[in-house]
Amino acid sequence: VSQWLEKPRGKRPPSPHPTMRELHLPNRRRAQKFVTLEDLALELHTQISLTDTVESLKWKLSSQKFCPIQNIHFTISGREIPNTCQLRDHLDMHTRFLLNWHSPIA
Repeated sequence: VSQWLEKPRGKRPPSPHPTMRELHLPNRRRAQKFVTLEDLALELHTQISLTDTVESLKWKLSSQKFCPIQNIHFTISGREIPNTCQLRDHLDMHTRFLLNWHSPIA
């Protein structure tokens, strides 16, 4: 009976899905998430003004994520927000939008 109660030492329990493994892709850093401007302000440790342009916010993200600006995309309702417009034209501080970025730099 004691053999059933003791846990084996030094061995990992078998995986429930032994054929499923994580695929490691080197030099692939990416993120896709729904955020608000408040979320980004907290993440970037900065203040965001609604009179800022989309491109200026992308510059801040680019420097933190080590990602080229052309690889950062803001979309709302499936449409990309242009870089030249001001944030207030499409967003307010509480509007959720999709932030999508990917970086070739590891």
